[in-house]
Amino acid sequence: MIHAVTDGSGLPDHIEKKIISISPVVDAVCIREKQLSAKEFSIKVIRLMNHGVPPEKLILHSSPELADFFPVLGVHFTEFDERLSAFKHAHPDKLAGRSVHSVSSAQKAEADGADYLYFGHVFATKSKTGLKERGLDALHEAAAAVSVPVIAIGGIHHGNMTAVRQAGASGAAMISAFFN
Repeated sequence: MIHAVTDGSGLPDHIEKKIISISPVVDAVCIREKQLSAKEFSIKVIRLMNHGVPPEKLILHSSPELADFFPVLGVHFTEFDERLSAFKHAHPDKLAGRSVHSVSSAQKAEADGADYLYFGHVFATKSKTGLKERGLDALHEAAAAVSVPVIAIGGIHHGNMTAVRQAGASGAAMISAFFN
């Protein structure tokens, strides 16, 4: 399972073009653009769909209110966002994911109804400068503690994908590998 996660740059044209080009080969594109208003976010999603990105490959990060308006794959929630359960109850047909950073957080997310988890950051990454990576052992512990798919995030690239899989991850979510 491979997810591309946008880099928070506001989806300028070159990022939109990259999403359009990779959408056929990834399992999902998580639109993580927290700085955009709901209107701006919606316009970007519409543009992507108008350019051929299948809505069933789009995951809206932290925007459950927009899931009613788009036939997207699902919504991704931050670690402490308590809206996941309500979203899953209202939208049983859509995926609900959550970012987690520990075994206990992974178990809580699963209990709250998460369909998948992003666990990280596994390796050092530019998006988390100054923060110590959690590593493969922590990834293994989290993946072993839950039954939902655990997707590794943070510093993932072609060279460490085998190690990530061997640690128990169901896949990888990548920002830099796609957008930097």
